[in-house]
Amino acid sequence: MAKQALKTDSLGNIDIDYYIQVAHQQRSEYVAELGSALKAKIKGLFSAQPTKLSPSH
Repeated sequence: MAKQALKTDSLGNIDIDYYIQVAHQQRSEYVAELGSALKAKIKGLFSAQPTKLSPSH
Protein backbone atom coordinates (compact mmCIF):
# COMPACT_ATOMS: atom_id res chain seq x y z
CA MET A 1 0.00 0.00 0.00
CA ALA A 2 1.41 3.36 -1.00
CA LYS A 3 1.74 6.05 1.63
CA GLN A 4 -0.57 8.97 1.05
CA ALA A 5 -0.32 12.48 2.48
CA LEU A 6 -3.15 13.43 4.81
CA LYS A 7 -5.57 16.04 3.59
CA THR A 8 -5.43 19.16 5.73
CA ASP A 9 -7.66 22.20 6.09
CA SER A 10 -6.62 25.83 5.70
CA LEU A 11 -5.18 25.88 9.25
CA GLY A 12 -2.98 22.82 8.66
CA ASN A 13 -5.13 20.48 10.75
CA ILE A 14 -6.27 17.10 9.46
CA ASP A 15 -9.51 17.66 7.54
CA ILE A 16 -11.79 15.42 9.60
CA ASP A 17 -14.94 16.48 7.74
CA TYR A 18 -13.41 15.30 4.47
CA TYR A 19 -12.55 11.88 5.90
CA ILE A 20 -16.02 11.51 7.45
CA GLN A 21 -17.55 12.29 4.05
CA VAL A 22 -15.30 9.70 2.36
CA ALA A 23 -16.23 7.11 5.00
CA HIS A 24 -19.96 7.75 4.48
CA GLN A 25 -19.54 7.36 0.72
CA GLN A 26 -17.60 4.11 1.08
CA ARG A 27 -20.12 2.72 3.55
CA SER A 28 -23.02 3.62 1.24
CA GLU A 29 -21.35 1.83 -1.67
CA TYR A 30 -20.64 -1.25 0.48
CA VAL A 31 -24.22 -1.43 1.82
CA ALA A 32 -25.59 -1.10 -1.72
CA GLU A 33 -23.38 -3.96 -2.93
CA LEU A 34 -24.34 -6.06 0.08
CA GLY A 35 -28.04 -5.41 -0.55
CA SER A 36 -27.71 -6.39 -4.20
CA ALA A 37 -25.89 -9.59 -3.30
CA LEU A 38 -28.50 -10.48 -0.70
CA LYS A 39 -31.32 -9.79 -3.14
CA ALA A 40 -29.70 -12.04 -5.76
CA LYS A 41 -29.16 -14.79 -3.17
CA ILE A 42 -32.78 -14.69 -2.00
CA LYS A 43 -34.05 -14.56 -5.57
CA GLY A 44 -31.93 -17.62 -6.37
CA LEU A 45 -33.45 -19.55 -3.47
CA PHE A 46 -36.98 -18.97 -4.68
CA SER A 47 -36.48 -19.38 -8.40
CA ALA A 48 -38.54 -22.21 -9.82
CA GLN A 49 -36.69 -24.70 -11.93
CA PRO A 50 -38.58 -27.17 -14.12
CA THR A 51 -38.31 -30.79 -13.14
CA LYS A 52 -36.33 -33.06 -15.40
CA LEU A 53 -38.50 -35.84 -16.71
CA SER A 54 -36.87 -38.99 -17.89
CA PRO A 55 -37.93 -39.90 -21.46
CA SER A 56 -37.62 -43.60 -20.58
CA HIS A 57 -40.65 -43.60 -18.25
